[in-house]
Amino acid sequence: MKKQLLSVVPTLALIIPMTIIGFAGLNGRVKADIPFDFMVGGKEFKAGSYTIDRVSNYAGTLVIRGVDNNEAASFNVNGLTDKGEDGARLVFRRYGEQYFLAQIYDGVSGSGNQLMKSKAEREVAKKRDTITQNVVKPETVMVAAELGN
Repeated sequence: MKKQLLSVVPTLALIIPMTIIGFAGLNGRVKADIPFDFMVGGKEFKAGSYTIDRVSNYAGTLVIRGVDNNEAASFNVNGLTDKGEDGARLVFRRYGEQYFLAQIYDGVSGSGNQLMKSKAEREVAKKRDTITQNVVKPETVMVAAELGN
């Protein structure tokens, strides 16, 4: 009995923090008007109004939906800590004229969600400037959002 209890304790020590991390992050629906075309994973979205929600049964999965159109996609995220900036916001990585959704913050929970770089983004990031032959570094672009129902 004592051996069984000792084997359960380390398992719970791993599961409980992972569960907390999985549920941390998005605290409700985030809405934003995005003024440029952008990509989430391998899918392109047109400029417009979008909402981002948690997929109810999957803690590490979010879904983005177009308010004005029927565009939608789900994507996996990792939790991250909000570095003290206030307000709900979306963070994009910009390479030239291509934007990729990178992070989502609700402005309330003190944490956020980060998307992994997609195959499309990794390919764009590998391209070199034709004049300088340097790898193009992404620019960070923030779009204000609001927490809504």
